Amino acid sequence: MDTNATRDANGANHSNAEVTLASKSEQSSKTIVFCIEALTVGGAEQMLVAMANQFVSRGWSVHMICLTKAGQLADMLDGQVHLHVMNKKSGVDLTLPKRLRALVQGIRPTAVNSHLWTANLWTRIALFRTSVPIIVTEHSRDTWKSAHYRLIDRLLSKSTKKLVAVSNDTAEFYRNDIKVPSSLVCVINNGVDTKRYAAGDGTLLKKQWAPNNELLLGTVGRMVPAKNHMRILDMAQLLKDQSAKFKLVLVGDGELRPDIETAVQQKALQDHVILAGARSDIPDVLAALDIFILSSDREGHPLTALEAQAAGTPVILTKAGGSADAVAVQDAQSGGVLVEKDAKALADAVVNVSKSPQSLKQMGTFAQSFALERFDVQHMVDQYENLFVGD
Repeated sequence: MDTNATRDANGANHSNAEVTLASKSEQSSKTIVFCIEALTVGGAEQMLVAMANQFVSRGWSVHMICLTKAGQLADMLDGQVHLHVMNKKSGVDLTLPKRLRALVQGIRPTAVNSHLWTANLWTRIALFRTSVPIIVTEHSRDTWKSAHYRLIDRLLSKSTKKLVAVSNDTAEFYRNDIKVPSSLVCVINNGVDTKRYAAGDGTLLKKQWAPNNELLLGTVGRMVPAKNHMRILDMAQLLKDQSAKFKLVLVGDGELRPDIETAVQQKALQDHVILAGARSDIPDVLAALDIFILSSDREGHPLTALEAQAAGTPVILTKAGGSADAVAVQDAQSGGVLVEKDAKALADAVVNVSKSPQSLKQMGTFAQSFALERFDVQHMVDQYENLFVGD
């Protein structure tokens, strides 16, 4: 008997055999299985948790399969989400396809939606030649994929109902570089809980971080190479050299924090840079900022940029992957600007955007209005739901 851990709506544990014999009420006509390697801290994982919870609220029976471990974000799942942990061995686990196939067939879902390379690979292998509709979601331009990985993607696309790309940039990569048939690829941008971020109140944080009414700049994200925090520190040094009156808040933690702390000292930015660490009050943080900045080298469809605009904060983003899809734009209005991956370009954009307080305010107002209409998680879930139930 397979004994991979699962959790029911009350938090109780069951074996896969018991899931196979689940009640008819659990196997409703609207049942979705999500699959991911683990719900660790990351943008894709955060988005998937939000989507799973939204499907619960819409009356779907929702199952979340984590291949290796549950991960920190699993605690954020709605209690009605059925959580299954497969305890996949490191590397190639030849027992996984059979176990995963049995679990999914026992659930009898309307569709399976997997996310990111590991889950997209194993889900399609496990469900090969079954009648279960498989929808895979790709979250970025995966340029790391060598020739044999690209061949695997092309071969597995034959058993894929749809490949969802979170941005036009990601879709272009899978159509043109990986050579997945264009008919299989569609774009569904990420969504966030815009109302939550629109309700943020940054008054107290603004007074704390910018007590002398300095221009308050900031970013939120893991301190990892792809986010390139060093570039934003170089930007801060350029602004300092121009005698700009500003504060820069870096929210987040990660492997590169010691390097970032050292760089702040070496660049003599102690009076300008605030290392705020990981925080739980992100709506208030974003509302406190005058401008939100992402200095990334690579992005899929950055959630924090959507959240910042929902909070009414203009954004400056480097041209990194799907960032172009994450800026509110309509006619001559915009909620931010895209710049080259260059510290000077970031510094110049800060100066230009902040020249007129009135224009900055108007940009933030438009960004929030656009985000509430187009960047909301409900808009994203509507599109996924149509995909899951479509022929």
